[in-house]
This record gives sequence, C-alpha cells and structure tokens, in this order.
Amino acid sequence: MEWGDLKVFLAAVRTGSYTAAGRLLDINRTTVGRRIDALENALGVSLFQYTPNGPAPTREGQDLLATASLIESEIDTLLARMKLPGEAPETIRIASSGGLASEFMAELARFQRQETRAVIELLSENDPLDSVTQRRADLAIALVRVPPVRLTGVQVATLSQAPYARRDGGDNRVLGWGHEIQTAVPGQWTVANPSGETAEEAGVPRFNSWQQLKQAVLAGMGEASLWCFAADAEPALQRLAEPDPRHDYPLWLLHRTKSPPGPSLRKLIAFLEQALRERLG
Repeated sequence: MEWGDLKVFLAAVRTGSYTAAGRLLDINRTTVGRRIDALENALGVSLFQYTPNGPAPTREGQDLLATASLIESEIDTLLARMKLPGEAPETIRIASSGGLASEFMAELARFQRQETRAVIELLSENDPLDSVTQRRADLAIALVRVPPVRLTGVQVATLSQAPYARRDGGDNRVLGWGHEIQTAVPGQWTVANPSGETAEEAGVPRFNSWQQLKQAVLAGMGEASLWCFAADAEPALQRLAEPDPRHDYPLWLLHRTKSPPGPSLRKLIAFLEQALRERLG
C-alpha cells in the first residue's frame, strides 16, 4: 500500500466521483479507477458502495479513510514544522445561507494570509446544506436549527434579527425575500421578512441574497429585518425595534459527516470557530 494510492482514495471520497477526483489530482479518471482497484485488490475488500447520495465508503472503506486521514494530517504537520513545500494548493469551496459568508471576508482574508496553501472559493448558492451534501461545496456556513445527520460540525453563535431603516430617511415600505430564497430555505430564518408569493402579492420589493437585502436598506429603498451583528456595524442604519427572539437562529460550520476534511479545511474550521465566536459573542 502506497501513500500515493491513499491520496487518490481520499480525493475520491471527498469529491464523490473518480472524474472529480481526477480533476483535483490532475490525473485522468482511468488512473483514479486503476489506483482504487489496486487498493481493493491489495486489501481484498470493496472500498465503495452506491447510495442515494452517490458512492460512499463501505465499512472497510471507512476504516481505511480514518487511517488515511491521520497519515495525511501527520504529513502536513511534518512539512509545516520543517518549513517544506506541501502538496498542491487545497481549494476550499464555501457555501452560506443566502450568501451570509460575505460578512466574514475579514476573517477569511486573515486565514488566507496565514494559510498560503489554502485557496478560498465562495459559491453563490443559497442553500449551503444541499451544496455540501451534493459535494459542490466543502464547507457550509449555515443558519439551521439542527443540522441533518449527513452533516457535522460546530455551532459558533446564535444570530438575532431586528428591523432596520436608513438613519437619514428613506422609503418606509417593507422589503422582503424573493422566490429563490424561499425555495432554498422555506419556512426557516427568512420568516422575519415577507417572502415568495406572500411578498409578491403584497407588492413588496424582493431580494434573493443577504447582501442584496442589506444594500437595499442602506440605499433607502425600504425597511427590513437584518442580522443585528452586521446591521449594527453600519453607521447609516438605525434599529427600529429590539430583536424578536423567535427569529434568532444558530450559525454552524458544517462539512460532510462521512468525509473527513483535508488539512486546510480542518485549519479553516478551527480558525473560523474561534474568530467568529470572538466576533459574534
């Protein structure tokens, strides 16, 4: 058994397909399949089974995955300690609820400066749970009461919402969420503002990302419930009422339960856990 074959196995688990693993490792799909076959023949077991969510490790595959992850972590630690160049840069794809990750650019920039082998990619998808489940993203910065069993991670804060308007005057009409947001996260944290058909029937201007809604209030287009940690930091905005506890929501950092994160993703999760807890209280 060679470390090179274990790297291929790790990539196949994390990406969910031989084709995607090949792109990650800059080799072709056939080579990925051949290396996985070699591992299975050497061990005398099947490493993958097919599930409704695509290929997943068998019980033996999970055992190998745990060992391979430990080896990967030890190699990464050794290279860092010896100040030697590591593996190819590790891209970390991040999806967040309604694009909320845009509020954490300062933290992501600090991490990027200290972890030069990591490459951050922010996705525009509104449902981070589906993005991570379907392996389009590696990390979810998610507003969710209880994470699904297919995802695991840490809760870093509970966010509050309150109504805000532009401080020096603006339209007092209500703003809301569009169909795209309502479809991605129906009946969850979006209920603080009118959304979907309700907003459409009421003639409410509608927006489909967190930044769109916040910028609309900043521009004086109207009033809306916003996340307090972000809106309170905007001098141009004023809070119109105290937060409604019914609209509070936990903020989580989540990744796939059956796919251990790579070295850079592990470091990012640990970094954000501390940085966001300090910032958000």
